[in-house]
Amino acid sequence: MKTPFFDSLIDDFGIWQHTNGKRIFPSHGYALDDAARGLIACLALNKKRQANVLFDYLKHSLHKERFYGFATSAHKYFRYPSSEDSMGQVAWAMGYAYSTGFRPKEAREIVKEISGSLLEMKHMRGYAYAILGAIYIDAKLAKKLMARYWRFFEGVSDDWLWPEDLMTYGNGILPYAFLRYGQLIGDKKASNFGYKLLKFIQARCEDNRKRGPIGNDGWLTKGSHQVPTYSQQPIDAAYMIWAWVAAFEYGGKKSDLEKAKSWMQWYEGDNVANEKMYDAASLAAYDGIDKDGVHYNSGAESNICLLLSKHMLDSTQSL
Repeated sequence: MKTPFFDSLIDDFGIWQHTNGKRIFPSHGYALDDAARGLIACLALNKKRQANVLFDYLKHSLHKERFYGFATSAHKYFRYPSSEDSMGQVAWAMGYAYSTGFRPKEAREIVKEISGSLLEMKHMRGYAYAILGAIYIDAKLAKKLMARYWRFFEGVSDDWLWPEDLMTYGNGILPYAFLRYGQLIGDKKASNFGYKLLKFIQARCEDNRKRGPIGNDGWLTKGSHQVPTYSQQPIDAAYMIWAWVAAFEYGGKKSDLEKAKSWMQWYEGDNVANEKMYDAASLAAYDGIDKDGVHYNSGAESNICLLLSKHMLDSTQSL
């Protein structure tokens, strides 16, 4: 897969966070979560040079069992902690690197150093991301993280199979974590619940509307059937693709793989804007769909999500 735009986002320090169309916004600098997911993408696409750059960025962001969340265009790290989501994504990236034999000793050491902080997280997405890495590198840690992850879902009902009163962004990563954990650790309960949760999210994304991500213009409130249409983000379509690929791996149902492919069609133009969400020549992914139409900026997150989605669908293998 030729990825000229994605390649242009990675310099000798990290991956630039935002662009104005094809031009990088230096003032926005670099972000930890982009480097983490970008490392996964580089390893999946066999971009070893860029993978080394992003691995080094993550390693140098580490500070006292936590990470700096951002760096400036002058390659200076901001002196405050990253979000739990970002820290969990670093654990995922290290676990995946370890599984591919890429700098495995360093990857294991980083996960070991942050394991205490991972177990003290307060938000469910951080746990989901961290589980995706721990399953490769430390089964005991993965089981401890999963035990804490399950607590968020205690007391949920079939009518609202969600731990919070508001469904927001990146929802598909939650069932994806259950499905991948179940597959690699051999936990059927986790797999079954992940599949059930994925179907619940799918139903919300199709409730009285054209299938698509839940818009961040209000998000979705518990019990509501007014699912916000705008603004839709590529990360949400991508995570649903990944989750349905994992569901296909779990149960072998062709219908599950078809659902993954149908979410890929969101990128291809089967969306509320009826427009393709990336440039076919450069594979530059656009940042979303707003009320005024497609948002043609092309940040690191959007590009990583597109490339990993294409890779997983081509290989029918989750990461």
